[in-house]
Amino acid sequence: MSLGAGLLLAAAYAASPLTVCVLLATPLLFAMAGRGLPADERRLLFVVLGAALAARALFVTAQFLLAVPHLNDLSIGALSGDESYYLSRALRVRDIALGFASTKYDYFVASDDYGHTTYLTLLTAFQVIFGPTPYGMKIFNGLLFVAGAALLFRVARTAYGPAPALAGLVVVLFLPSLFVSSVTLLKESLYYLTASVLLVCGLAVVRGLTARHWRRAVVGLAGLAVSLWVLNDLRRGALYLAVAGLGLAVAIRLVAGHRWRVAAVAVAIAVAVPIVATRPSLRDRVLGGVTTAAKVHAGHVFTLGHGYKLMDEGFYKTPETAAAWDVELTGPQAARFVIRAAVSFALTPLPWEMRSRSELAFLPEHLAWYVLLALLPIGAIAGWRLDPWVTSLLIGLAVPTAVVVAMTNGNVGTLLRLRGLVTPYLIWLSALGLIALGEKLVRAQAATGTPGLHPASQGAAT
Repeated sequence: MSLGAGLLLAAAYAASPLTVCVLLATPLLFAMAGRGLPADERRLLFVVLGAALAARALFVTAQFLLAVPHLNDLSIGALSGDESYYLSRALRVRDIALGFASTKYDYFVASDDYGHTTYLTLLTAFQVIFGPTPYGMKIFNGLLFVAGAALLFRVARTAYGPAPALAGLVVVLFLPSLFVSSVTLLKESLYYLTASVLLVCGLAVVRGLTARHWRRAVVGLAGLAVSLWVLNDLRRGALYLAVAGLGLAVAIRLVAGHRWRVAAVAVAIAVAVPIVATRPSLRDRVLGGVTTAAKVHAGHVFTLGHGYKLMDEGFYKTPETAAAWDVELTGPQAARFVIRAAVSFALTPLPWEMRSRSELAFLPEHLAWYVLLALLPIGAIAGWRLDPWVTSLLIGLAVPTAVVVAMTNGNVGTLLRLRGLVTPYLIWLSALGLIALGEKLVRAQAATGTPGLHPASQGAAT
């Protein structure tokens, strides 16, 4: 039996060495995620994590089998878009490193600044170490995503309890759009893991400073710096969004905990708005920023696919590139643009506006997004009562990205994809909102003496 297992492992390593390495690393993930949990809860967690990893492995295997007729040129023929670009570039660098390059174009592609990120370096290194391994890399990315979700599960469990944390983990791991994006050859999984580490390290800094645990604070600060560096290299503007998110989280925590501070901020805003509106220099600066976002938005409207509009209709009559478009927004026009952007981020596309089959296939998840938004305020209030810092960090890190996506996008497909940058933060609060709402309804029914609801109350409490 041992000989058979060894032969099977050797055959698997020969077919995909990176996949075998992922399997060997999986117990480390399980140990990290289940450390310190009660036995029953740890077993349930292992079932969820195991199912998530197994489902991703089966999905990648199905992709491989379906692509068999097109597998050529080291599988590039089975890929398209950014996946094909990233893998082909990594393989060209591998060929140069191993002395296989034969044309100047190989060197041109390898040295191109466009698209060069930490993830591309990692992808290239794996192609050199393990050989061409597109499908093994997809499984590896799946492991990175599950690890990021496990980190946030640990945070949510400590802050909100086991039931909301486990519910949030299940949704994050099996939400279709996040599931699919986690097993591509793109940087999404590494980005999510790094963002999760950022939140964990930010929380460690706060906890360390509060408890005067200086070593913990210093380690958290070092992890924070590394996470910010990686995010900055992975996606343009990610550093500014992350810093803005951390700053917003601190502001929320300092202000929202005291009514007089909330009142003071409200008064300050009420005073600042007319000052900005009446001073040309300040007004022009604000309008300039909104106009820049509007130009980027308009560029997305006129791309292929299903576009949607946020400005007044007259601005779309003569489309131009963002750099060449000489557009000026008045105060009311800019205000309408911002309001429409916020509403569109939450609601677009409305179910009856969906056109293509791919959009209709996304309808169930889109309806789930509406439910997530409806539960979010309930979860935010409940989360604030349980752990203000975790709640502030989840909201703070989500809002800046949501604002940028809302104000610069104009394509339905792109909106649905980029909303996935925000969803993994909000899901934990919405899961808490669902649990809190269920417990409140059960208590209300129990108070009225309605029979048959006491077991549900016990389950919700558990």
